Amino acid sequence: MKPGIAFIRGIGMFGKRNYPKQKILSCLKKIENRNIKILGIHGKDNIIFLKSDSIHYATVGGKIERSLEKYFNKKFYVTTRSLSTVKGLIKNIKN
Repeated sequence: MKPGIAFIRGIGMFGKRNYPKQKILSCLKKIENRNIKILGIHGKDNIIFLKSDSIHYATVGGKIERSLEKYFNKKFYVTTRSLSTVKGLIKNIKN
C-alpha cells in the first residue's frame, strides 16, 4: 500500500465550516476497504491514507469528497497527493 495525503479545501478557515475532527474521521473510516485505509488526520483538513496499486490517488479524493458531502450535507473539494510528491515539494522548499 502506498501513502498519500488528501487536502480538504476550505474547512476550519476564518472560523467557518468547522467540523469536529472525530466526526470527519468516523465518516472517512466508512470508505475503508482492501484498497483504502485511513490512517489519521493532521489538523482538520489533511487526511493521511494508504491506497493499493489498483486505485488512483484522485479516486481516493473523490471517495473522500462524496463521503463528506453525504455525512455533512455540504459540498467539499479534495485534492490528493502521493507522499513522494509531498516530499519532493518539501525538498525543493529547503533548497
